[in-house]
Amino acid sequence: MGMEEMDTVAQEIMATLDNIFLAEKRARLQVSALEERQYALAATFGMVQEMEVGNAIEEALTGFGFDYHSVDDDAELWISDEHGLMVFLSFTAAEGRYYNYRIVAFDVIGEDEGV
Repeated sequence: MGMEEMDTVAQEIMATLDNIFLAEKRARLQVSALEERQYALAATFGMVQEMEVGNAIEEALTGFGFDYHSVDDDAELWISDEHGLMVFLSFTAAEGRYYNYRIVAFDVIGEDEGV
């Protein structure tokens, strides 16, 4: 895949993830507003929103041809050999900064036949 194609895919992924995370932020605001009046409803709504965001991210990245890899409790890794891209989700840096995602380009330089 050429750099222009990779850039296009990366831009599409960024736009998709940005839209999903923006919707998540709006939902969190709604939950905050609901908590003061109806805590039980707010908690249920919050859980449903979290599941919907997780499903939307999974559908989007799977649709782009990415495979899921669990890194640890804090991070998820999605890899597409076809596009030469990796997407790190829910990444917390050592200094405590939180990132929604990182997109990294890579080249496959070889394959181990025994794996």
